[in-house]
Amino acid sequence: MKKRVYQLIKKLPYKKRNLNGLAKILNMSSGSDFQELTKVLNELEKERKIYRNQKGYYFDVQNKNFEIGELDLKYQGYGFLLLEGKPDIYIPQGKTYSAMNGDICLVEITKRKSKQKIEGKIVKVLERKMTTIIGEYYQGQVFPKGYSDDMIFEVIHEDRKKINDHQIIKAKIVDYTKKQVKKVSLDEILGYADDDGIEVLEVSHKYGLIQEFTQAQLDQAKAIPQEIHGEEVLGRKDLRQEMIFTIDSETTKDIDDAISISKNDQGNYILGVHIADVSHYVKENSELDKAAYERGTSVYLADSVIPMLPRALSNGICSLNPDVDRLAMSCEMEITSKGEVINYDLFPSVIHSQYKMTYTNINKMLDGDQDVIKEFEDIYKNVLLMQELQRILADVREKMGSINFETIEPKFIFDKHGQITDMIVKDRGIGEKMIEEFMLVANQVVATHVYNMQLPFIYRVHELPNEEKIDQVLTMVKELGIDVDLEDNITQHNLQKLLESVEDTKYEKVINTLLLRSMSKARYAKESLGHYGLAFDFYTHFTSPIRRYPDLIVHRYLRRYVFNNNQKVTQKMIDKFDDIAKQSSKTERQAMEAEREIMDIKKAEYMEQFVGDTFTGVISSILKFGMFVELPNTVEGLVHISTFDEEMTYDEKNMKLVGESSNKSYNIGKEVEVKLVKVNKVLGKIDFELT
Repeated sequence: MKKRVYQLIKKLPYKKRNLNGLAKILNMSSGSDFQELTKVLNELEKERKIYRNQKGYYFDVQNKNFEIGELDLKYQGYGFLLLEGKPDIYIPQGKTYSAMNGDICLVEITKRKSKQKIEGKIVKVLERKMTTIIGEYYQGQVFPKGYSDDMIFEVIHEDRKKINDHQIIKAKIVDYTKKQVKKVSLDEILGYADDDGIEVLEVSHKYGLIQEFTQAQLDQAKAIPQEIHGEEVLGRKDLRQEMIFTIDSETTKDIDDAISISKNDQGNYILGVHIADVSHYVKENSELDKAAYERGTSVYLADSVIPMLPRALSNGICSLNPDVDRLAMSCEMEITSKGEVINYDLFPSVIHSQYKMTYTNINKMLDGDQDVIKEFEDIYKNVLLMQELQRILADVREKMGSINFETIEPKFIFDKHGQITDMIVKDRGIGEKMIEEFMLVANQVVATHVYNMQLPFIYRVHELPNEEKIDQVLTMVKELGIDVDLEDNITQHNLQKLLESVEDTKYEKVINTLLLRSMSKARYAKESLGHYGLAFDFYTHFTSPIRRYPDLIVHRYLRRYVFNNNQKVTQKMIDKFDDIAKQSSKTERQAMEAEREIMDIKKAEYMEQFVGDTFTGVISSILKFGMFVELPNTVEGLVHISTFDEEMTYDEKNMKLVGESSNKSYNIGKEVEVKLVKVNKVLGKIDFELT
């Protein structure tokens, strides 16, 4: 019946595609007939195969005139429908229906100007991203951070007497129908706007981050012994006598990975990447598994962390702490001096980490610090071997076309009261690069192994970049006078060449950022679509199961396919991989957005002490309302167009601001001197003026 109704909707003329028209063609006349037909139509709508317009007519949405995606709504009122592997669709102002930012929407395409330039209108909101809001309450309204002034959230009258002005509340949206006014009801009072730490609580709720574990989840974690018992070692390769150690930052408590290295008689490197065997403890469909699935990832907010798993696991029995036995999944590889993996083995193991090394001490050893070398003399030769192998693997990646984006990350120094005392730029030394290379090669080996078995799996994929955005970056590069000979066909090697040409120049950070923005977003998928940025054919995430759910799934299915030799595949399994990939991509995006927002708030908090001071920075982006200037410490602030001493024209094509009287131009990458005039800690926003 469902199939027949769907086929009719696809073929019938518009005027016959309503309930009465379909019933007539299907010879349905009784009340029970209409009930059955209505049920079928509702099911087809839920499956997103059809949609019913306001006049009651049905449309087939699985054709080229409709697309389903996430709305990226700009505060000016227009937006873009974001699609995986396809160009974004532009949604003009007034064509956004009642949709809000992040909603999953059905869009009807209205214009196709080119393959890259497509326009449409929202005809239905299929899934609301925002069902609740977090904001400051004042006189009957809630004011969420970052919302445009014309969006009003009114608290229903019966809830207003429960709230005091300037409290931060969580409210549920109960009416979306009015475009500019949304009715909300009180869900929870989080505290007052000036409470210590309120911003972390506010951002956590805003992005739907789950802070507390249920009692059942905590009880299950507590029931797991914190020591390994003899029977757990059975069937595992015993590596407890091997020289294995971890390398992390000083503050890391959830240690996922450990390394071993040696050379064999043929002069080849034997690299062991040993990853915490979280899947041994977190069983499928258990309470802990549900917690990990819902959270998707651990989230790091300033000086706090919201872990994916309870601390009894993440910091305890799963963490590869030094001087204790731990269960692991090992990937042992034989790698030639040319960087070729000629043999490998994947197996469950038991290890005993000898040291918890830090990047700081590893980098000191490699810089020749004799005191540190003496302190860790029994692993010094291993560290030198690791440095050799890192250089070989990095060279191989470069030849493949792997693009190395040098991103600069800030680090806050907090006192015991949680107040920021300093802000520095993180050093990324050889120690960090070694671990990165070893994790990359292990991830490749695991992905390739399972792909060759032709079994369903979870992959980390990165599709081709947006050509239009890349062209825009290249136009800008020429405007900056950067002399780099790029061919018309933009390959990874060409982008590599561009990044090398700006290395150690004032343009390095800006060009890196612009190219990153032009790239597709990496995501999880059940299909192996390759990784464009890394130039890998097969790639997955195997190395962080304590803090990423896809890695835990990779471990679970390695155990099933490889160790237990259970290669039976069902449709239910395949569907589950698709669901996990989408959920993991979604929670990853939420975590990144939350981390970015907290970072902006903390940057503003730190910079408040420097209001009135002058800084030298680089223009990082140009918009019609002004330009953003980035300081060397990664702080970014807005020079609003109203603060210029002359009228400015926005040149959108070349991304410039040009003075109407002086003809002086400001473009991305230009160095300017600015004065810090205003800081908004609540919004994490900073305002500069040109000096």
